[in-house]
Amino acid sequence: MEEFLNKWQTLIGASLGAFLAVIGSLITYAINSANERRKERKEFLRRIEISITQSLDSTYKMRQQLKQIAQRIKDLATSAKAVTDSKTFCLDRVNFPPVREVYRDRDAPYFKVKSYYLHNKLLWIDAGIKEVNEINANFKSDFSDLIRQNELLVTLIKENQNPDPAVQRTAYVKNLESFANVIEEYIENHIPQGIEIMTQIKIYNEHLRKKYGCWFLWKHEGTKFKYFRNKTEQKKFSRNPDSLEKIDKVIQKEVDDAIKDAEERALKLSQEKQ
Repeated sequence: MEEFLNKWQTLIGASLGAFLAVIGSLITYAINSANERRKERKEFLRRIEISITQSLDSTYKMRQQLKQIAQRIKDLATSAKAVTDSKTFCLDRVNFPPVREVYRDRDAPYFKVKSYYLHNKLLWIDAGIKEVNEINANFKSDFSDLIRQNELLVTLIKENQNPDPAVQRTAYVKNLESFANVIEEYIENHIPQGIEIMTQIKIYNEHLRKKYGCWFLWKHEGTKFKYFRNKTEQKKFSRNPDSLEKIDKVIQKEVDDAIKDAEERALKLSQEKQ
């Protein structure tokens, strides 16, 4: 009997030892995986900080470049309008350089940051930057088309028995002014939206990178009885634009202050270059 018990004790001990070893390995693996995910998320947040700063910087520089181009086009229109000689056509033109592209980190929308707010904003700004860069590239080709149309109009008017250069100059001035106005309206109405979203990303990301970033994330997006009774309700709410607006309001003052400071720096830099 004693020998039988000893065998069972040995068997149980061996089994328990193997079981504990497996459990220990699983726990170690889980801890290591959690640490790796935490490091990966930390790196994603760091990359977001760098990329969004570059995007903001290139946006302000791109905006300033467009302002200068629009002003040169308006000056050209003024110059063409000043021509009064009844026999003079206007073929003057200005150079339209390639517009600076806004920096775009193509990987950013795929970063796993555990924040539906940051994820959605990154998706929006990625699409927005892509659109802005395409629009800016089209400005140059559209202006080239305008110049070609003016040259064609000159050719057609010259073929008339009684050519009237004033007709060409008037049309050219109108087209130049319209083109400059389109650029200025684009600067005024479209670009500020992108700057605001990029600043929201920057401010929110800065909070997540701080020492108590996890607490900040849980406070505004976590499952809390105050807002969500369970994870299902939280996910449903996170897909609603109202969830983003709720967080927008939380950081609105910080965003406004950051944009104000950036605008002041941009103005100072533009004045120094003049």
